[in-house]
Amino acid sequence: MKYDPYEAESARSAVAIDFKSLKKLESLTASAQAEPRSDDDRLVVLVKLREGATHPSYISPRARISSKIFSAEIRAGELARIETDPTIESVSISHRLPLIT
Repeated sequence: MKYDPYEAESARSAVAIDFKSLKKLESLTASAQAEPRSDDDRLVVLVKLREGATHPSYISPRARISSKIFSAEIRAGELARIETDPTIESVSISHRLPLIT
């Protein structure tokens, strides 16, 4: 079974992360903010680096979009570390786009 970072596992207890306290986090949809997350939940994110910075050693890029932007899969608990990292300008949590028919 392939792991899907977008689906919550209802069997585990979740420690809520206060997304509103994260200043580098770009705005989230209401449904994404309402979903409880534990520190171990996996999130797909887009990371934007400050000018001249290289990606932090604790984040492994999945794909490079430009010299300053890349995607990565991180633990939700890493958001607090990203918040204090001076090399990171912003981070955006990926979400599914609606199906266009």
